[in-house]
Amino acid sequence: MFRLTSGRAGAGVSRSSALLAGSFVVVSLALSFLVGNSLALAGAWTLQKGAGQVIGTLVFSQSPGDLTGGLYGDTKTEFTLFTEYGMTRDLTLIAVPGFRRASVGASTSSGPGYFDFGARYQVFSKGAAVASVQGIARIPGASDPNVSANLGHTNAEYDLRGLLGYGFKLGENEAFVDIQAGYRYRTAGPADEVRADLSVGYRLRPDLLLIGQSFNTVSVGEAQGGFRRVREHKLQVSAVYDINARLSVQAGSYASVYGENALRERAVFSAVWVRF
Repeated sequence: MFRLTSGRAGAGVSRSSALLAGSFVVVSLALSFLVGNSLALAGAWTLQKGAGQVIGTLVFSQSPGDLTGGLYGDTKTEFTLFTEYGMTRDLTLIAVPGFRRASVGASTSSGPGYFDFGARYQVFSKGAAVASVQGIARIPGASDPNVSANLGHTNAEYDLRGLLGYGFKLGENEAFVDIQAGYRYRTAGPADEVRADLSVGYRLRPDLLLIGQSFNTVSVGEAQGGFRRVREHKLQVSAVYDINARLSVQAGSYASVYGENALRERAVFSAVWVRF
């Protein structure tokens, strides 16, 4: 996700390399986005001390059922407010409140979604390459597991991951790649998950960034309480337009392309980015 206002270069790096590293845009879902991808929340880069950004994202998704023709269909609208703040040049704090409205058949649930909070710590930086670790706790807003639309959204989750980012030139334009691998511990029934996410960005113009992403989830261990082991692979594309140095807008779409016991999800989303 998008213009990194902070990128930090290592000691002894040339001014041009430092400027290149500092201009890269990184992504998170997560998506997860917070969105269902909660994604990758953010990329490997950390913010400068005292810098911050707030990203409001609105997602609309539909699914006629799962990728193997079973399960149930659903419709979901979700709004998340991704906020991060640079406590130091190495440590960025993260908070993501959300609101969701989901319908599964005749069952509908509206109210707070997951509240994600945690931190990302940069452990390595050299030139335009960075490596970080990130920990996120996810507190559910929904509380009644007997409501079908709340299924899988009433349990706390804990996500720990490693992140690698690299910025480079592709022709005359800037580009970046961000790779994340993590483990998500899920409580109250669902199986734990291994997650692997890939983001690639290309700045088509100085004010326009194109992003392609892959989000991958595989259950590990045994699911309990009626839950099933899940395998899910999503692809996402989006574009981010910089209105000025502090404000950007984004639009995109994602889809589930393969999986087991996973919804055949199709979604569109838009976002507004404010940096301070």
